[in-house]
Amino acid sequence: MENNQAFGWLMKSAVSALLPTANTNINAIEGCNDISVLVDGVARDFETLLSAVSSSAAAAGGGGGANTANVPNEKNASSSEVPSTETNNNSTKDNLTARLDRIKTLLYEERSASSAAVTNNNGSISLNWTPGVATEVFKCFTTNNNNDATTTSTPIQQDLLPKLLQNLPSLPFEARKSISAIFNYLLVCGLDGVDAIQFASVSTAFAAYVLQRAALIIGTFVHCHDCKSQGKSEGGSGGGGGDNGVDITLLCGSMLRSSLRHASIYQWVLEDANCEQLVYPFLDEYVHDPNFDVSSDALETVRVMFTGLAAPAG
Repeated sequence: MENNQAFGWLMKSAVSALLPTANTNINAIEGCNDISVLVDGVARDFETLLSAVSSSAAAAGGGGGANTANVPNEKNASSSEVPSTETNNNSTKDNLTARLDRIKTLLYEERSASSAAVTNNNGSISLNWTPGVATEVFKCFTTNNNNDATTTSTPIQQDLLPKLLQNLPSLPFEARKSISAIFNYLLVCGLDGVDAIQFASVSTAFAAYVLQRAALIIGTFVHCHDCKSQGKSEGGSGGGGGDNGVDITLLCGSMLRSSLRHASIYQWVLEDANCEQLVYPFLDEYVHDPNFDVSSDALETVRVMFTGLAAPAG
């Protein structure tokens, strides 16, 4: 057995030990309170991760002749490049997950402080206060998040949230959960709670944004209920935590139901022109899925669609 094969595991451990920047980055992310910086980091990590996924797919799709011709190079890669690539990919996934989790935490902390303030003031709400964190998250995820007017942003930084939703299978499991939590929060923060009125502007604006891109966003949520296609696309690229796309289906079901709480989106989904693509699949396929979690989630979505449990218009 060649040395690079026998001690490959030891080399990977040594490489990881010599890269303390990963933990340093995580600590810095966990202490960051600047939403624009966090979202800009999410965009960069996301772009890097997509490039890595594309490169892996291209390499996996190469012909047998090409693999044979590159055997000497593969040996060299296995001794140096592969561990480095794996380490970089894992670091990117960790940073992406940490940034999304930090954004989610800042949203929850702001809401907790707001609710506590209203409760402590005997239900009195300050009309002069605005949710700065929620507003900034909405703006950064839905518009150009490059604050430097002199620098041209990359295309991936524009409309970042829809792109993240379209590529959930390529993201780490915990990152998917955070994206779903952020999406749901922005939609419902102005609908529930003692201080809902203070967050109503954010919730309404985000619902209008979703409605403008409903064909893409809502369509993605519905398509993600097809576990067969999700299982094929997931392909292990997003890390553990999922079973043939079931976790993605459940997250998308949750985001779809949050969207339906807004009357404007609810009415759009149930329009005659959209029912065939967005409603009928639940009745014809998804409620009959052999996976209990998927069929139960689909039934809950159908219940929301048929009972009209949406927030009043306006």
